[in-house]
Amino acid sequence: MKRAANWASRYSHAWVLLYFFLYLPWFGWLESRDPSHCTIVQLRLDDYIPFCEYFVVPYLLWFFYMAGGIAYLLLTQPRERFYRFAAVLFGGMTVCLVLYTFFHTGLDLRPAIDPDKNIFTWMVSQVWAVDTSTNVCPSIHCFATLTLQAGLKRAGLDRRRPAVYAACGVLSVLIVLSTVLLKQHSVLDVVCAFLLASVMHRMIYRSGPVYIPRTRLRLNRG
Repeated sequence: MKRAANWASRYSHAWVLLYFFLYLPWFGWLESRDPSHCTIVQLRLDDYIPFCEYFVVPYLLWFFYMAGGIAYLLLTQPRERFYRFAAVLFGGMTVCLVLYTFFHTGLDLRPAIDPDKNIFTWMVSQVWAVDTSTNVCPSIHCFATLTLQAGLKRAGLDRRRPAVYAACGVLSVLIVLSTVLLKQHSVLDVVCAFLLASVMHRMIYRSGPVYIPRTRLRLNRG
């Protein structure tokens, strides 16, 4: 019992993960809206990008990568550094949700596929069945991937475990590519995700004190 209490005290900053109780129902509501009323934001460049069902693997690995990466930073990083990472990640995800709420974006890129062709096309059909081609700009998939990769670098993973960090980098690239090769996102969505990540990092890492409920943390740069 005492060990559990000590663990809870040591990792009390895990409370920020309660954010997902806000994010999940909000995103679920956005996905339930009528897709016929969305604004198509794709580019002509997207028409030249081929569809590749094999990229469904890194696309789905994103969920495990994010869960594992967040857990790693929670368990290994000082409280202040984790709060700063969470501020970038959850702040940017909230910006996306607000944009989706007031600017309902969508795509018309998905080709006709045969789910029985192979296991990968079947997996894509399942993803498409639950994930609409709306609420796309910026891409949360890409934004969160970039933010986690930056968080791992700031945590010193590139110095302590260079091979692991390099593998995470390769996976991050494959995840970003998967969003356009599966026709889940436009190139524009990816570009906007990069811009959002850059803005959020500048705001959080170059600002003064970061405020959280009932706590004030003065964070150093770097």
